[in-house]
Amino acid sequence: MFKKRFLFYLTLLLTLGLTLTVAIGQITAQDNITCPVGQGYWKNTPTWPVAQLMLGSQTYTQVEVLILLNTPPAGDASLILAHQLIAAKLNVAKGLDSTIVAGVITQGDAVLASFTGRLPYNVAPSDATGQTFVNLSTILVSYNEGQLTLGCSLPATLTPTAAATSQSTPNATATITPEATLEVTPEATPEATAQPGTPVIIVIEGPVQAININIITIYNINIQLADNDPNLKIIQVGDLVHIEGSPQGSVVTGNITIIAITIVIINVEVDVSTGQVWRDDNDSCANPPPPWAPAHGWRKRCENKDNKDDKHDNKDDKKHGKHDD
Repeated sequence: MFKKRFLFYLTLLLTLGLTLTVAIGQITAQDNITCPVGQGYWKNTPTWPVAQLMLGSQTYTQVEVLILLNTPPAGDASLILAHQLIAAKLNVAKGLDSTIVAGVITQGDAVLASFTGRLPYNVAPSDATGQTFVNLSTILVSYNEGQLTLGCSLPATLTPTAAATSQSTPNATATITPEATLEVTPEATPEATAQPGTPVIIVIEGPVQAININIITIYNINIQLADNDPNLKIIQVGDLVHIEGSPQGSVVTGNITIIAITIVIINVEVDVSTGQVWRDDNDSCANPPPPWAPAHGWRKRCENKDNKDDKHDNKDDKKHGKHDD
C-alpha cells in the first residue's frame, strides 16, 4: 500500500512540476519586453505600465480605455484608430522602441484632437478623415503585431520537452515505467522564426512629407524606391501615395527603411501614351481632368457638386419665376 501511494504522489508531483514550468514559460513569453503585443493582450491583462492614456487631446483612465477596447468599431473609423493607438502607446510605455511609428502615433493624436469631446466620434471609414484614421491604424497594426520589429514577425510558441498525462480509472494503480525518462526544463525559451519565402509586407498610405533622391517620407517613415522608378519623375511633396513594401534595417539603431514593392500616386493621373500628367489638388474643382483621365475622386467630388448647384439654381429660378408671376 505504501509503495502504491509513493508512486502515485511521485507521478502527481512530476505532472504538477511540468505544468508549472510550461505556465511560467507562457507568462514569460507574454511579458517578453522585446516584442509588441496587440490590443487583445492589453484588453485581457490586468497589469498595465500606466494608469491612464491620452488619446488626442483627452485623458482617459484605465477603466475608460478598457471600455473603448471592448467597444466594437461597428463602422466607426475613430474606434478603429483608437484601438490600435491604445495598444501602440501601451507598448511604448512598456519600454519598446517606437522609432518606426513615432510619427504615426503623433499624427494619430493630431487627427483625434481635431474633434471635440471624447471618443467615439462616429466617423465613417469612407470619408476623407475616416480614410486617414484607417490608414494610420493599418500601420499601427503592423507595429503592434511585431511586423516592424526585427525578430517579432511571428508569435512566440512554446514546445514542452515532455508531456505527462494522468488517467484515473476505478481500481487502477498508478505506476511509473522505468524505461520512460521524464525531463523537466527549468525555463521555456520562446522562439520566433520567419518562414522562408514569406516576407513581411506592410501598407502605408498618406501624404508625402519629403523627397530625398529616391527616398520619400510618409508619417516620418522612410520609403525607398528603385533608382529607376518612373514615379520619381512625377511624385511631389503633398501627393497622396499608397505604398506596399518590406521593412529592412536595424531596430536597435532605429534605422529602418521600407523598400517599396507597389507604388500608387492616388491624386495623379498619367497618360502612358503621351506622358501627360494631371494632378488633383484635392482642395477645389478649378482644375478639371482631361478626357483621358479617369480621375474618379475629382469627378465624384466636383461633378456631383455641379449637379447639386444646377438643381439648386433651377429650384431658385422656379421660385423666383413663381414670385414674379
